[in-house]
Amino acid sequence: MNRILIAVGLLLLLGAGLFFWMRSADDPAPPPPSTEPSPPPAEVEETPPAPPPETPPLDLPELSVSDEFVRRMVRELSERPQLAAWLATDRLIERFVRTVVDLAGGSNPAENVPFMRPDEPFLVEEVDGRLYMDPEGYRRYDLLAATFASLDPDGTVEAYRQLYPLIQEAYEVLGLPDDEFATVLARAVENLLGARPREGLLEVEPVEAVYEFVDPELESLRGAEKALLRMGPDNTRRIQSQLREMDRRLVDGRE
Repeated sequence: MNRILIAVGLLLLLGAGLFFWMRSADDPAPPPPSTEPSPPPAEVEETPPAPPPETPPLDLPELSVSDEFVRRMVRELSERPQLAAWLATDRLIERFVRTVVDLAGGSNPAENVPFMRPDEPFLVEEVDGRLYMDPEGYRRYDLLAATFASLDPDGTVEAYRQLYPLIQEAYEVLGLPDDEFATVLARAVENLLGARPREGLLEVEPVEAVYEFVDPELESLRGAEKALLRMGPDNTRRIQSQLREMDRRLVDGRE
């Protein structure tokens, strides 16, 4: 079934996760992302192209002046004030598109969502002379996970359908190989749902002023998985549960 239509919540919520890579102990600004989004690994089976969502037409504004229209639509999806605060930026559709492209390919979309950086510092703890991510640091992402979990699934699906023409227009500007943004969103969502929550302490080490995972398997994970690792297992499960709920609502609505 088309999982590709479930995620207008990715607009400014899930995309933020990849902003928080395993970076420096002092949490400086992340390095600039590559100019070209990284393609999916060759060994991962390509998601087949899917048609764009079908929904009654809406009188949409021009992309260049769409921010207030998007704010009015998306802020209705949750009563949490944090969502409205995060929407108080510009070029919302373009940020969403670039963030999803990065999540699909493993690039760092930090420049797209700098306003969502946690105020609290990244935490490590020392155990027997070794450094580990401090589980208390997962709380930095509680607000992100709670806000995403508060989104109305039915409204989220409908908002994405209604906004799709603007989303596709913004995607075409990037000139990437896939014809449909829906195909790219499918990869991004699959990456997030495919991430395995990790329990226990995760060892890290400082490498040139940044923290990296000591376990090479963890360090080599694609961006979406690594982002969810840093958010902690409970927040990961909360986000994935909401994604699956949106998926079920979408399927029910199409049968």
